[in-house]
Amino acid sequence: MPPVVDDDARPRAARHAGGRRRGQGDGQAYTALWRSDPRVHAADTARKKIVGSVTTPMGLPWMVQFPTGRVVGDHVCWPFRDRGELAAVARAFVVEGLGRDERVAYVGEGGAHDLQRDLAGISGLQDCLDRGQLQVADIATMSASDPSTDPVDELIDLAAMTRDSLDSGYTGLRMVANRTMQLADARRRARLVRYEHLVDKFCLDHAFTSLCALNVATLGEGLIAELGCVHALTHGELAPFQLRAARGADAALAGSVDAFCAARLVEALQRIGIPKPRDRAVLDATELEFIDFRALIELDRCAIQYRATLVLRSPPTVVPRLMGLVDLTALRVE
Repeated sequence: MPPVVDDDARPRAARHAGGRRRGQGDGQAYTALWRSDPRVHAADTARKKIVGSVTTPMGLPWMVQFPTGRVVGDHVCWPFRDRGELAAVARAFVVEGLGRDERVAYVGEGGAHDLQRDLAGISGLQDCLDRGQLQVADIATMSASDPSTDPVDELIDLAAMTRDSLDSGYTGLRMVANRTMQLADARRRARLVRYEHLVDKFCLDHAFTSLCALNVATLGEGLIAELGCVHALTHGELAPFQLRAARGADAALAGSVDAFCAARLVEALQRIGIPKPRDRAVLDATELEFIDFRALIELDRCAIQYRATLVLRSPPTVVPRLMGLVDLTALRVE
């Protein structure tokens, strides 16, 4: 069990203020494999001729090492490999919330007895359960398990739970949820990505803190990256880019996007509803490290498909130069 360490104790808004920066992190096996691909090496060589020393970061500002040190508004995607690892992460996350007088919910796979056993060793566990400060629930019994559930309806339920926690005298609601079963089901995958984006927006202005746990042994790193990219924080480098909620924009795009992950970015945008047909959508690109011209073309095609305009706000200075080299119809920069 790792010690309780604050990755970054600043509120979420403060962490994302101040422009481009690089974080520290160990990364994941997926990252090493991705970087070792000869196509990636060739692309890096080509792009350095244009942008000089700008390269894909090895440590990303949205990566966290520990489940603790979380603050109100944090929304974390956490891959795990077995139930023992999940239980250790859940216990640390739960204990921190209880100590901050938050109501804490542990949503997982299995009955109440199984979930309580995951939390064994927490001081005063039964008392917290009896008082209702700590709640456990089998995800299979919740509306989220229904593939037809509208993500907006799920968010309404979450908002009601958060209000009830505050009305009951707690400082907020904290939830750790094992989403493996949902992501594994192709019927609900797009809805889950949409829901997690809505949760990310909800976290900006509500007393809610969330850790979304996913079994990498069951799902594989590719599927986890599909969901991880719409979280404000991740344990490890799950994807080379991040598409998080933002104030004053439809979303914020950070990290690096090239031809090898452009399709994944477009898919993520479509799943979260950006852009809407015949609308203008803005992506805050303040923390975008790099994007190549092929990715710009894919974003332009995405906007054209919806007869919309897609705006990259405050991207790296190289982006307008790249855009001047290709014929783009619906992609703008400001």
